[in-house]
Amino acid sequence: MASRQFIENLHGDSAYQGFAVEADLYSSESAYQRIEIVQTQRFGRVLILDGIVQTTERDEFMYHEMLVHVPMFACESPRAVLIIGGGDGGSLREVLKHDIERVDMIEIDEQVVASCIEHMPILNDAGAVYDDPRANLVVEDAFAYLRREQSRYDVIISDSTDPVGAGEILFSKEFYQLCEAALNQNGALSLQNGVVFLQPEEARGTMQALRKLGLRAKCYQVAVPTYYGGSMVMGFGTRDARVFDPSLEHLRLRFERMGASLRHYTPAHHLASFVLPHWIHAITGECNDSPTT
Repeated sequence: MASRQFIENLHGDSAYQGFAVEADLYSSESAYQRIEIVQTQRFGRVLILDGIVQTTERDEFMYHEMLVHVPMFACESPRAVLIIGGGDGGSLREVLKHDIERVDMIEIDEQVVASCIEHMPILNDAGAVYDDPRANLVVEDAFAYLRREQSRYDVIISDSTDPVGAGEILFSKEFYQLCEAALNQNGALSLQNGVVFLQPEEARGTMQALRKLGLRAKCYQVAVPTYYGGSMVMGFGTRDARVFDPSLEHLRLRFERMGASLRHYTPAHHLASFVLPHWIHAITGECNDSPTT
């Protein structure tokens, strides 16, 4: 089968990754970005937005399970959840494995949702996640939604693109302020913060912003083959000391109660993912165990 090379342009000419594309499954220009879904041998189907790889069939579970289940299990009893972004449906799929009352998913680009239902059904159960009565998909700008609704959530998950183009605003001070205002007192916040070796400013900026807002904040890491350059880090924030540093026994109990089968996340790995080497601590700052006043 003939193939072509795809080269990602996230880091410009200084560092890049690529793979062989076996087939172009979808290509369209939405009002916000160029959307492509391609078939590859190594990674299965791949979602690409504006030339940047977002997720792949083969390793998406590593990313989505850690982005979602770390805050969901850390929070004592999450009932209301907010997902910002996540148009492929993978984060929603994972949230719905928990005993929640509702999850609002705010995605700005309806074409991402529709194209992933058709061409990447593994991530969203062929669209069935949106039929769950607990799920509420809102096609809207997250800023407009947060400013208008003034809702409060036990868990907020920012499943955003990288801070370029339309996604840049989701790494701003105002965005973090809106998230902090929407977070319940005992709630937890998780955010994707990129590959720390190549994108140190993402994790550094997020940690500084969350701590200035009075949240306990630290990063945890996950290695996802798709994201070139080493481990990526997720930002984590809360006001509650128990959520910030849960016990292994607590996590195991919550995990057993859920009863779902996961491929990557475990309670022990939850705690281990927060153990970071010195060079990452130098970027993110030391974990603060009490909120800044």
